[in-house]
Amino acid sequence: MDSVNAGNFSAFAFKSKGKAMEIKKLKPLSEFSTNSYLVITNKGNAALIDAPSDPDVILDFAQKNGAVITDVLLTHGHLDHISAAAEIQNKTNCNIYIHSLDAKKFSDPSGNLSGFFGFGAVEIPRSIKEIEDGDVIRVDEIEFKVLHTPGHSSGSVCYICGDVIFSGDTLFNLSIGRTDMPDGNYRLLCQSLQKLKNIEGRFTVYPGHMESTTLDFEKNNNPYMM
Repeated sequence: MDSVNAGNFSAFAFKSKGKAMEIKKLKPLSEFSTNSYLVITNKGNAALIDAPSDPDVILDFAQKNGAVITDVLLTHGHLDHISAAAEIQNKTNCNIYIHSLDAKKFSDPSGNLSGFFGFGAVEIPRSIKEIEDGDVIRVDEIEFKVLHTPGHSSGSVCYICGDVIFSGDTLFNLSIGRTDMPDGNYRLLCQSLQKLKNIEGRFTVYPGHMESTTLDFEKNNNPYMM
């Protein structure tokens, strides 16, 4: 798998419930150019959104930014989003969250696409916390609300945190995730996009691939949401 310099990242700051919080985005990792994000609390703990390959790069990046990864929030169970999760847990004892419908993909080469793309098996974490639609994950003062958005995979989710949506492979800038792989369902993805379209307010969207966008922009310009 490709690796990148741990110093290559973009930083964002926003307020959630009146408290400043920092998001740092690593440069895309793995052969699939997968985005991952650190959301750092006031205490220096961090939630990692998705765990592509190169766990050492991710861990070194967190350390250099004074953060300790305590929680890994996975948007879905495909290998380019989960490959580093087990090793990060082994080294930090962090919690790993994934929707119940995608939890089994860790041990399923067809479901996690490692078999589909001809890669080796994905390491299985020793413990996983299964989540459902509407759950709230708390990391110190920060709250992540789980929105189940099936379609790209049966257990795909978005995490809503303050005025930010981590959309995984559900919604991209002017595009959407693929549905032509095992467990994909275009009809369900269209229903999930409608859920996002019905959300009111101004939100920045940080997707699993490509550049960030805003929910308003996608509502008005993304052909799959119009």
